[in-house]
Amino acid sequence: MKQTATPQPPYAQIIAAVEDLPGLESLSEWLVKALVPVTKRKGLMDLLHGRLLGHSLHPPLTDLPLGMWGSVPVLDLIGDRRGATALTAAGCLAAGAAAATGAADWTVTYGRDRRLALVHGLANSAALGLQLGSLSARLRGRTARGRFLSVAGLTVGAAAAYLGGDLILDRAMTVNHTTFLSGPGEWTDVAGDSDVTEGTLTAVDVDERKVLLTRVAGKVCALENTCTHAGGPLNEGTVEDGEVVCPWHGSRFRLNDGAVLGGPATFPQPKLQTRKIRGRIQVRGREG
Repeated sequence: MKQTATPQPPYAQIIAAVEDLPGLESLSEWLVKALVPVTKRKGLMDLLHGRLLGHSLHPPLTDLPLGMWGSVPVLDLIGDRRGATALTAAGCLAAGAAAATGAADWTVTYGRDRRLALVHGLANSAALGLQLGSLSARLRGRTARGRFLSVAGLTVGAAAAYLGGDLILDRAMTVNHTTFLSGPGEWTDVAGDSDVTEGTLTAVDVDERKVLLTRVAGKVCALENTCTHAGGPLNEGTVEDGEVVCPWHGSRFRLNDGAVLGGPATFPQPKLQTRKIRGRIQVRGREG
């Protein structure tokens, strides 16, 4: 009996239609080139990615404008015009900060993720435009128009937030890609002592995944080979002054402890325990 394909659920069809909108790829390429003067400023990009915070800065910032704008209709209902205007303005300021951090995270995406994230950003920009229009109307005493634009902006912002949720929860953007990697629980033989040399990145198989081995000042170091930022294979990267540089997006990690030295990664690279027994290197689950 011939089996018929199970149709995608409505939300999946919506997401697929959105990321296949015509012109997104060319617009993405143009924006990436336009932002090169900004993305070259590594210190600024580290700040926008949230490296000093320890995780992406964009998601928590997005809660601020939505929370503020979501409270405005309540204040309108109770007749607090001044409070509604103030919250609208504060939400616009917060949205500017969220947009800057979101743009930074967007610059290190590719393919369908980049297209969907671009629509997410454009929708948020439209929401901000509507809220700015509401603020202008309120300041000019056009309260009814201001209220309408507030609700319209909040509606568009909610739709943008839905797309953002798909990017994080379904596609694992800005999350730690080593969260569920651990072990082995027992000391495991992985390589000969002479096989691991200074300045060379060696990937070995451990519990159906790759672990990165190298030497720093003669000492064997073992890190998860999967980059915490987007899952890039660190063994295909380069070694520079005791650091490994991810080949995908250029995140830099210190080899002897996995600390993040440069973004877009915000999470450190997990380090495994190592020891040498009879000329063989063994590793065991994460340190700390």
